Amino acid sequence: MSADYYQVLGVNRGCDPKEIKLAYRRLARRYHPDVCREDGAEDRFKEISNAYTVLSDPEKRRRYDMYGENGASGNGAPVDVFDLFSQVFGGMGGPFGGFATGPERGSDLHYEISVDLKGVLEGVEADVEVSRQTECEVCGGTGAAAGSAPTTCRTCGGRGFVTRERATILGVMATTSTCHECNGRGTIVTDPCANCSGRGVMQSRQKVLVAIPPGIQDGQRIRMAGHGDVPVGGGVPGDLLVLVRVHRHPVFTRHDRDLVMDLDLSFSQAALGDTITVPTLTGETQVQIRPGAQTGDRAQLDGQGLPPLHGGRRGRQIINLRVVTPTNLDEEQRQLLMELALRRGEDITPTEHVGLFERIRKVLGGEA
Repeated sequence: MSADYYQVLGVNRGCDPKEIKLAYRRLARRYHPDVCREDGAEDRFKEISNAYTVLSDPEKRRRYDMYGENGASGNGAPVDVFDLFSQVFGGMGGPFGGFATGPERGSDLHYEISVDLKGVLEGVEADVEVSRQTECEVCGGTGAAAGSAPTTCRTCGGRGFVTRERATILGVMATTSTCHECNGRGTIVTDPCANCSGRGVMQSRQKVLVAIPPGIQDGQRIRMAGHGDVPVGGGVPGDLLVLVRVHRHPVFTRHDRDLVMDLDLSFSQAALGDTITVPTLTGETQVQIRPGAQTGDRAQLDGQGLPPLHGGRRGRQIINLRVVTPTNLDEEQRQLLMELALRRGEDITPTEHVGLFERIRKVLGGEA
């Protein structure tokens, strides 16, 4: 038993033509063979198109409602489901371009550019040189020599594709493929342009100004519309996709909008506190270290980080504190530390210079 056309499109029998068209557009986008790789997608797409062909035609729909599928079929010509798709979607390019009249969209080009954190902070403009396919300046992209013009392809009648019919369980269906005679251009060049050998395009190197916005993230891409290859036969150029890489910084590590750095403190700085000059992306500034700072503590500078991509307040500069234990002490420094330990009531047993420690203990204890 054949599927109910209304059920195929997911609409009610009393729906209006607008609902039918919207349902077809939604389902056709999903199951088009160019974008759907599921098993049976092509058959599902043809079933959807067949249902739309009947229900979108008032007379066929009336006969279908009265007599079913046999009443709607009549003796009409077979349905070209891809031509139907192009009519409904307006000859869309992109993944459906292979079934539209004329040449396909040009290829996209790819380029990689590196910036440092200063560039992320302020944004930067860069001239990049790319090799791209451009329209031939001699023939204007026609591919034909001066004084001549391309002729319409007889195989496809200028459409750029050919249609073949085959019998299926749904009836006679039509499939579409690129015309092999004109390679989808719809025209034949009999007297080719000597400059481009009849292709209508040339390879050339061009400079493109790329604007990298503040806040860009490593790995993001900037799309420069229309700066890709011009397709053979003319049409819409592809795009230039610029991959942005952000250099590692010798001081800062990036965490979204925040910049993180490490700061070593001496024993005295950590114990007594200090005002220390630290680097920023734009110069230097001072940070206050409170007395008694410990390893793992943090200080932060608001507004010294990076901006978000689409504008807004800058993040923070976070400073991770690390207390560095003094080494290679001379005798006087050891004596001072030992005296400090005893005055603080710390019961320690030095691994070196035990005799010196005992003498200091006796002096502080009032022993002779």
